[in-house]
Amino acid sequence: MPEQVDSAVFTVTATWDAEAGVFYSQSNIPGLHIEAASFDEFVALVRDLAPEMIADNLPRVAGPISVRIEARRDLVLPAA
Repeated sequence: MPEQVDSAVFTVTATWDAEAGVFYSQSNIPGLHIEAASFDEFVALVRDLAPEMIADNLPRVAGPISVRIEARRDLVLPAA
């Protein structure tokens, strides 16, 4: 039986899709797929859904869970 992990660090990236008008997730949390119209909504969904996805898909993680949320938005700017 695999050992239990006492703590874990995960990263969730919120990338803005201008065409769809949503932030979508990329993450190392198995099963976590999020789309949200605002960054605040995105963070709230991570807070609600990440613990469940970790419990369902990574049962060895038992201790404190740290989730880093990074926002990404690409801009195309005119040359000066």
